[in-house]
Amino acid sequence: MKRFLTLLLAMLLTLSCISMVACNKDDETDGPKSLSFYAPDGAPALAVAKFIKDKENFGIDADFTYNVVAASDIGGIMQKGEGDFIVMPVNAASKLYKANADDPYVLAGVVTHGNLYIASTEELTLDGLKGKVVGVIGQGLVPDLTFRAVLKDNDLDGDVVVGDTPTDGKITIRYFAAASDMLPLLKQGKLTVGLLPEPALNNLKTKVAAEKEWKTLDLQELYDSDKKAYPQAVLMVKKSVYEPYAENIEGMADKFSDNVEWVKDNTADAVAAVNEALPEGATPSLNAAAINATVVDNCKIFWQSADDAKTSVKDYIDKIIAVNAQSAKTITDDFFA
Repeated sequence: MKRFLTLLLAMLLTLSCISMVACNKDDETDGPKSLSFYAPDGAPALAVAKFIKDKENFGIDADFTYNVVAASDIGGIMQKGEGDFIVMPVNAASKLYKANADDPYVLAGVVTHGNLYIASTEELTLDGLKGKVVGVIGQGLVPDLTFRAVLKDNDLDGDVVVGDTPTDGKITIRYFAAASDMLPLLKQGKLTVGLLPEPALNNLKTKVAAEKEWKTLDLQELYDSDKKAYPQAVLMVKKSVYEPYAENIEGMADKFSDNVEWVKDNTADAVAAVNEALPEGATPSLNAAAINATVVDNCKIFWQSADDAKTSVKDYIDKIIAVNAQSAKTITDDFFA
């Protein structure tokens, strides 16, 4: 009997240890089981279109909800800490990632690398912009900041004025709230140069003013002639979410690559997926008729990990702060996953 009791106690102790190990393992790996993913409407949303359609969970044991919001609303999502995964402009992320000090965001990767092009029916060079009016959307936002950074790198920032009539020896910038406000003037010849994002550029060349021959300069190539890219939209993840799921998140590169190829082959489905994730009553910015494989390529969608992107992100932030001190905040290593 004594031997039986000894064996029974040993078995109970073993089972107890196994149970404790299992519980500890679960405690170490379990994270939130309901996760939200936000992206701004437009090219950044195209970067996650297949994820929306497939309700992609990246191998994470959690239910994902996907939301596409107006670009002007994405900053508020991060400021309130409402999204677990947020695609947003890198400059806005630099200002808002610590808004919730108890659970800050970290940059997991860069997902889009610039979709801006200078378009004109005339021959184009940067220096040749002197004496012309250049239409630019979003004063103080990424298109404006990047264009200004390029001009500064080429010692042309001192030659910039703001207005709607040309000035000899000066690059005159005329600001527009949206590309749709600028396109009619380009069509009519009332504006001869415009800085446009994709897919607005393709819309100009194929729909709005297809009868004209448009020449373009790749702003990404002007920014960095080797990489032909700059860090535009980034994926920010709550630190409390990144830590338990780091391996899954770091493995997103192939998913983003698959998404790009799928969008090229399934344009209508991609736009439908994005538009269905918009709030009820919202006006979509994407139109399947204006998007093709070339447009998707011009959006420069690909995954670059936080480690690989660290130098280029810091350099970009520094450059746009030099243009406008309020445009971003200097970042340190805690910004990166």
